[in-house]
Amino acid sequence: MIRIKTHKSILCILFSLTLFSCDSDSNPENNEQVSQEVLVTKEKLVGNWKLVSSTIDNKNVSPSEFECLKNSTATFNQDDTYEVTFLKLGSNSTTLCSRTVTQSGTYTVVGLNRVTFFNFDSEIELIDDTLQITSKVANGNEQQDQIDIFIRSDNSELGENQEETDNVETDNQTDEDNNDDTFDGTEVIQNILGKWKIDSDKDCLQKNTIEFKPQSIFEFIQHKKTFNRRDLLDYNVSVSYPLPESINATIIKGNSTVVFDTSAECQFIKTSTLEYIVKDEKTIALKNISGVKLLLENNNTIKLIYTFIDSNANEQVREFVYRKL
Repeated sequence: MIRIKTHKSILCILFSLTLFSCDSDSNPENNEQVSQEVLVTKEKLVGNWKLVSSTIDNKNVSPSEFECLKNSTATFNQDDTYEVTFLKLGSNSTTLCSRTVTQSGTYTVVGLNRVTFFNFDSEIELIDDTLQITSKVANGNEQQDQIDIFIRSDNSELGENQEETDNVETDNQTDEDNNDDTFDGTEVIQNILGKWKIDSDKDCLQKNTIEFKPQSIFEFIQHKKTFNRRDLLDYNVSVSYPLPESINATIIKGNSTVVFDTSAECQFIKTSTLEYIVKDEKTIALKNISGVKLLLENNNTIKLIYTFIDSNANEQVREFVYRKL
């Protein structure tokens, strides 16, 4: 009996050593793979992120709420620290983004797209090239999931639209000089009343019109062939990432109404209702709008001059000719 037990013990020891040997042989390869996954994930994570979409209970948040949320950011540093800042509506205001919620701490990359966060109450996931943060929000007595999607701030979807230079901005601008209406422009007004069409053969741009109406009302309609993520963010539209194939939304912001429609020939149409001021025999300005001036060259031709600062902080000037219909 003793000899049998000893034999069995030797077999068990040999078997254990064999298993240990196999595990030891495989560990370096596994460790190398995990290390590579950690490097890949960290490279993807480190940098600046911008919020581009927010849903509550799988429904996009309202444009008024997204107006603040879209300015939320996330930053992940090489030293394993991070900071996520959410901008939200103030409790006593519907327009002022006065509430800031910041989460910060350290993170550890534990595998491919797997990150452990400290000092963060919400769930964070790296999915494809997005960073998704899931939080709980109260809705009466219920708790709902709010999912905020961030993309890298250098993502191509946030790039400039090729047609941007043909788009005249008429939102949230002021110019006190344009409020001077001491000149008696009665005769000029009689000459400019009516609709004018842009002199262009470009797709969609050629549909642009301006119209001078009584009581100093100015209607400006602009068309673009396509739109991008930045256009949607400008008008507080939250949509999923990547952009869905079908988008149809009408947004009213200030004095402008914008229609986004991927099924239309011109997918972006912006109608602005403004006030105009006749400054002298040749010059018409738009009230409270800086950078836009209209010059009456003759009774049938108006030149619209648009001055703006580009993304490189350089002043740019665009001129468009309109003919009276």
